Parts: sequence; C-alpha cells; structure tokens
Amino acid sequence: MAEKKTEAQAKIDTNKQEKLKEKVINQNIDDEVKQMQPAELRKQLSNKNSDYVFRLQKELETQGKMSHEEAQKRVDALLNDLIIAQRHGQPASTYYGMSPKLKAADMLKPKKKKASDIPFWQYATDNALFYVALLFGLFGLIGLFQKNNKYNSEMGALTLLIVGAALGVFMTKYNEWVLPNGSKNRKIPWSKLIWGFISMMALLFICFGVLSLRALQIINPVLPGIYNLIIAAVVYGIRWLFRRHYQIIGSAFSPADRSK
Repeated sequence: MAEKKTEAQAKIDTNKQEKLKEKVINQNIDDEVKQMQPAELRKQLSNKNSDYVFRLQKELETQGKMSHEEAQKRVDALLNDLIIAQRHGQPASTYYGMSPKLKAADMLKPKKKKASDIPFWQYATDNALFYVALLFGLFGLIGLFQKNNKYNSEMGALTLLIVGAALGVFMTKYNEWVLPNGSKNRKIPWSKLIWGFISMMALLFICFGVLSLRALQIINPVLPGIYNLIIAAVVYGIRWLFRRHYQIIGSAFSPADRSK
C-alpha cells in the first residue's frame, strides 16, 4: 500500500515538474518575443492576425488621417503583445475583443489623464492661483463697501499675493498627506499635520509683520476694491487656461484621488 502511494506521489511530482518546466520555457519564449523587431514579428503573424493587422492599419490611416508610416508605427507597437497572445491561442479579435475598426477608434480616442499623472507643482500652481483669485475677489468686494480704501493696512496687493500662494502650496501638501496617493499611500501622524499648520501660520504672521512696515507700503499698496476685483478676474482666467493646458483634475476644495 505504501509503495502504491509512493508511486502515485512520484507521478504527481513528475507532472508538477513538467508543468513548471513548460511554464519556464513559455516564459522564456515570451521574453524573446518582446525583444524582437517589428519586421520579424510580422513574419510570425498567423493569416488571421495578419489580416487583422492589415485592416487595423488601414482604419488608422482612414479614421486618424495618418500617413502610412505613422499608422504602421502605431501598429508595430502592438505586435509584441499580439504574437504572445497568438502563441497562447488568442487571435487578435479575441485578445482585443473588438473589430479592427473599433480598435482603431479606441486607439485614436484621447486617453483621460489620471490624477496620479499630475505632478505636485501643477497642483500647487493651480491651487495657488485659486486662492490668490479668491483673496483678491473677497477683499475687492469688501473694498467696494468701504468708503476708506485703508480698511486694512495689512492687506496690500503683495500680501494677498503671498498669502494666496502660500495657502495654495500648503493645501496641496495637506491633500497629499491625507488623501490616497498610490504607492505613497500612508497615514501621516496628526502631529505632523498640526506642526505643519502652525509653521505655515507662523510664516504668514511674519510675512504680515514685514509687509506692514511703512517702508514697504510702496510695493504693497492697498488697492481700491474695483482693482482687486479686476486682478481676481485676471488671475482666475490664468488659472482656467493653466488647468485646460495641463488637464488638471480636481480642485482645492474637491481634490482628486491620486491612488487611481
């Protein structure tokens, strides 16, 4: 009885070793395919896949108004994966799950930018512009209802600019700390958040103190309300163009989840 069990176990071990060996061989071949040049890969296409590739390239030229060379280059980028799928019994139509016409349309469709693709400086600039526009707009409205422009000698144009920019950078960093951020997703100690807030407030108070000096009033004038509103509109317009150019996702009050 023990001998029969030993023989059965030996067969199982042999089968496992054979499957493992086959898996390693297939993986090595797949790795070789990934290193092949497009011309060599095209020769390995099955008749069915060769027809799919031909039709796909024609659709790219027609739908995307591409030159023959450009469409061929786009298709060449797919050949490594196509050949690997072909080796494992998947023709192109099954691998992509769509016809050449639909695949071409999918390739030509603009890809949505992910929040995780947007660097810190772009988010910080966007938020800084937002807060600068917000502060100038707020004090512009206050100024319209004040008979005396000197309603707050510390809130000159330069002060509003610096405070708005500082708030933008700080809130961007704060959102980075408390929101998911892909591989950087980790809990930040509350002590770090509190000290960060205290440090920012200390810097702002120092800034207020320095800019309120009479010697600096010439570069930090308190503007009439209408001027502040104009500056707010201009800054917000710059922000709108900036967001459109860099495809910024989310905002200061509704930050995007950067873990996706």
